[in-house]
Amino acid sequence: MTEGSDLEALFLQNIGAIERIASAICRRHSLSREDTEDFTSSFNARLIESGYAALSKFRGGSSLTTYLTVVIAMAFRDYRAERWGRWRPSAIARAGGPIAVRLETLVYRDGLSLDEAIETLRSAIASSPSARELAKMLTRFPRRAPLRPVEVGPESLAVTPTEYSADDMVSSHSDDDERSAIEAALTRALGKLPAEERLMLRMRYWEKLSVADVARVLALPQKSLYRKIDRALISLRAQLEAAGVSREQAQSLVGTIGQ
Repeated sequence: MTEGSDLEALFLQNIGAIERIASAICRRHSLSREDTEDFTSSFNARLIESGYAALSKFRGGSSLTTYLTVVIAMAFRDYRAERWGRWRPSAIARAGGPIAVRLETLVYRDGLSLDEAIETLRSAIASSPSARELAKMLTRFPRRAPLRPVEVGPESLAVTPTEYSADDMVSSHSDDDERSAIEAALTRALGKLPAEERLMLRMRYWEKLSVADVARVLALPQKSLYRKIDRALISLRAQLEAAGVSREQAQSLVGTIGQ
């Protein structure tokens, strides 16, 4: 078992990586600089209060930076629930499909204005509806009461993470330049795919929809959609390798997305 003094030294050695990972996660969720600083500070405080429990559970099955990325991502979910409460999209939004769910989430959970939500959707989804269509869509959602904060104790950091998301995989690189290059390569590779394939991948792996739901939204036969998604993943991997991402990195990244 690692001694407390060794764990403290390990924490201090990696505090820069912790701050970079926390900042990247907060950027993905459009947090302000003040909220990003608050989350990072609270994470560090809870890690210390727990006796560096998360660090003590590291067994070397991955790089420490990858492990920390997952720990921090899990802590961010708790932080968000503690600050703003648990979030579930409404039945109307779910019935409207992934864009409707995303729009409702941006406005009613994340507190973005309609203009900010529209800009966010346009940057993430190439074939997003027009501003007028999105505004009309928003009027159909039920008004949501403010989320109730949930109390989350420091013991949550003692849980050992076991799952890695695509975003966590991208964020796991300790070097900022390398991480930025891989993120940019992924964005460019997605941009080179046909619009339908790009939308299929985003709906399946970013919005976490089932293949059946993707088929229903896109009005495509479910059986053939499996082959279409497989071909899109193969093409995405080839685009990443052509962009200079190593074969191992491409396989790891696309393989994680395709799990």
